Amino acid sequence: KSQCDECKRKRTENKLVKEFKRPVDVIDDGETCFLEQGIICMGPATRGGCGVRCIEGNAPCRGCYGPPPDVPDPGAKMLSAVATMIDANTPEEVEKIVATIDDPAGTFYRFSLPGSILRRKVIV
Repeated sequence: KSQCDECKRKRTENKLVKEFKRPVDVIDDGETCFLEQGIICMGPATRGGCGVRCIEGNAPCRGCYGPPPDVPDPGAKMLSAVATMIDANTPEEVEKIVATIDDPAGTFYRFSLPGSILRRKVIV
């Protein structure tokens, strides 16, 4: 289970965003999924069980509880989750939207960079 499985915020099936925003730049309604508001939340890549403390405090999940057992690389999981949300039709639009994510590596790998697949040597 991930944080999203325990989160009580409202989600829709159609999570598409035109830009990602910093939490300080959005007036949170306290009900809508952070990701659907365009705020990076590590919920999809973070193990459940902490009681969604950040989210209950109206802050997006930072990922400190670690990844679920079936997620070997939470940063890659978040990259995948975010990629499915980008509402763009051209590579230029995708690039513009991705550019709105502040420090993607630092955000997606805040607690997991040493164990990530980044910079690993391929042994043949």
